[in-house]
Amino acid sequence: MATKANHVLTVEMVGVTMVVTPQGDSFGFRYNEIHLETNSVVQAIDRHSAENLVINFTNVEIIGSVMITAVVRLARKIGTRNGRAAFCCASSTTKGVIQSMNLTQLWPHFETQDDALASFKHSQ
Repeated sequence: MATKANHVLTVEMVGVTMVVTPQGDSFGFRYNEIHLETNSVVQAIDRHSAENLVINFTNVEIIGSVMITAVVRLARKIGTRNGRAAFCCASSTTKGVIQSMNLTQLWPHFETQDDALASFKHSQ
């Protein structure tokens, strides 16, 4: 299980699933930092042959549009590889935002990272 510690997005491989954990919201980072690290994670999805993606919102209390754009880009990227994505560990505020945007219709939300990881095994 390798972990890449970035400033904005940490990346961990759990088997064939990439777990990306935003380290706060876009309010605490420069747009360029988020953009560059998102690009890096997109490349890492290909490099590690990730089959699935979990976005773990543990460290995000309130999510803004720049971070939403970043995680949607990552989820879409895994979809181009015929993989699946899921969200987990969102605060009630963040969960409300992603639900109001209907993102949970595309990518489900789970209360724990373990539940999100297990969901990929159950639907193979």
